[in-house]
Amino acid sequence: MCDPRSDTLGALGLPAELLTARISERLLTGARLAAVGILAAVHLGLALPALLSLLHGYRRPWLQLCAFGLLTLVLLVLMVSAAREWSRRHTGSGRLAAAGTGRARPAASVWPVAGVACAVIGSAVATADLPDRYVLSTWHWSFQTTGWFGVVLLMDRPLRTTWAFLSGHLLLMLAQLSLNDLPTRQQGAAMAVVVVAVCGFQITVALGIRLLSDRAESAGAALREQQRLRTEAAVAGHLHQDQRARYRALGSTVFPLLTGLADGSLDPRDDGVRRRCALEAARLRRLLAEHDYAADPLVHELRAGIDVAERNGVGVQLAVRGAPVELPRELRRALIEPVLAVLTAAHGTARATVVRGGGRVSVGVVVDGSAAPVTPAHSDEVRVRAVSGEGRLWVESVCSAPAPAVIGAQSSSRETSPS
Repeated sequence: MCDPRSDTLGALGLPAELLTARISERLLTGARLAAVGILAAVHLGLALPALLSLLHGYRRPWLQLCAFGLLTLVLLVLMVSAAREWSRRHTGSGRLAAAGTGRARPAASVWPVAGVACAVIGSAVATADLPDRYVLSTWHWSFQTTGWFGVVLLMDRPLRTTWAFLSGHLLLMLAQLSLNDLPTRQQGAAMAVVVVAVCGFQITVALGIRLLSDRAESAGAALREQQRLRTEAAVAGHLHQDQRARYRALGSTVFPLLTGLADGSLDPRDDGVRRRCALEAARLRRLLAEHDYAADPLVHELRAGIDVAERNGVGVQLAVRGAPVELPRELRRALIEPVLAVLTAAHGTARATVVRGGGRVSVGVVVDGSAAPVTPAHSDEVRVRAVSGEGRLWVESVCSAPAPAVIGAQSSSRETSPS
């Protein structure tokens, strides 16, 4: 029974890479929107009221407003970027297409660095204008919000990058504080509580985003493994069916011949029996050649049968005209079988031809003598013609075919002496 989840994924009509990108995109887009929402709530809901209510107490209020304006500008860019990302997710374009091609836009890699730099500059300016006794208090609005900028801007980077930013920002603030009088033990304890509360929340959100990203990667890996197993099962089923078809084909011709030779009902000295053996040997070689990799499968399979004829002392010359045309395996069999029957029964010399062009494919052979058997085609798509005269037999099998995918012509010839 099929897994309904597999049917759902298959119905999307997307490769595993794009499906994985879609899973990651949906999870990370939701996480980014949530993180931007938290940042906006902290910046506009906590930091802004604190700044406006205490603005008269700062030494240079305009400096605090400039720092807040710089951070607000970064927030606006983040909100616009998140809104566009949400829109791209619903239209199926944008980053999903970029994920499928493996290329990132240059602005997407430069913007986080520029945003982090603006956040650090704004925080440093606001902290420098703050009296020592107000550090890490309600007056210190920049500490409440700057870390969130780092969490949002660096969420696509490794987690250690976010930790490095939060640690660096905290060390920068402590360095500015140490330039003046050190806080008392009571003040230091209060500052530590504020640091743990603010940074702990920020680290928790960063860890949650990383867990979502890891889950997306795990889901993508599971999807790729599922598609790999389904592909392997399909290939194994196809090979099994092909082997059974070959076994049935051999069962109707090769096995009766081998049985007759084994029980003595067939005389190997009889010319008819020897022709049957040669024909079945050529068919076996052709069946084996069907599974070889070749630029021109039709010619490759025909040459496998020609090798058997050459082993029986027939000098075969092969000429090929036209570019290779992709044909189904059954159609190639139907084209080659009548020619193999004539080749394996031939004596002296033979000339085989493969001609492709004009929307058709033909395989023909001319042999000495006219007693060779002419077998009918095993497909309604193939027409077999035979003409005999002047001590020679000409047999040709023809089928319709699409125009070759590659423009050009291929020509080859081979002449061998009887082996």
